[in-house]
Amino acid sequence: MTKSVLKALYVFSFLLIFLFGGCQVKNEPADIVTNFSAKFTSDYRDAEYSGSIITNRQGVAYISISSPEELDGLSFEYKNGELEMSRESLICSADEAYLPQNSFPSLVKSILNGVSQGRTNLSSHSDSVCTYNLKTDNGNCVIVTDKDGKIISAEIKNAELKIEFSEIEADKN
Repeated sequence: MTKSVLKALYVFSFLLIFLFGGCQVKNEPADIVTNFSAKFTSDYRDAEYSGSIITNRQGVAYISISSPEELDGLSFEYKNGELEMSRESLICSADEAYLPQNSFPSLVKSILNGVSQGRTNLSSHSDSVCTYNLKTDNGNCVIVTDKDGKIISAEIKNAELKIEFSEIEADKN
């Protein structure tokens, strides 16, 4: 009788360990936010750029440059495979391929496309940041997000591009 009670306790304790061990909360990183607006600063080929960006998971992206002063007011809008460049009252439309693949707006757009298409690979994460790798035509891109999945920076060393985002507002739609 004692042996059967001990066996039952062993089985019961094993089941408890198994059940409660499986109930631990996993520290999974949040999905990368693809619908957002933000301010940005960037180092690209020994030049500094700043401006704002609005993007969504459908591939629409609006990039507005505010500095350097010579480019202030220059905007790029990517929508449905077309590119619209504008400054003041001048507007030019073209196919997305119009700009060189390694131009600043094309590089930013390729990063955003890779993220929205789910081509990123998680390389590390902690309670506060996650680091992802993304293969682009211009080389490997390292993307850093905050704990909520908002992109805070991206860098493609081969293309000499580093961009940092601030004042990030995620669109819930």
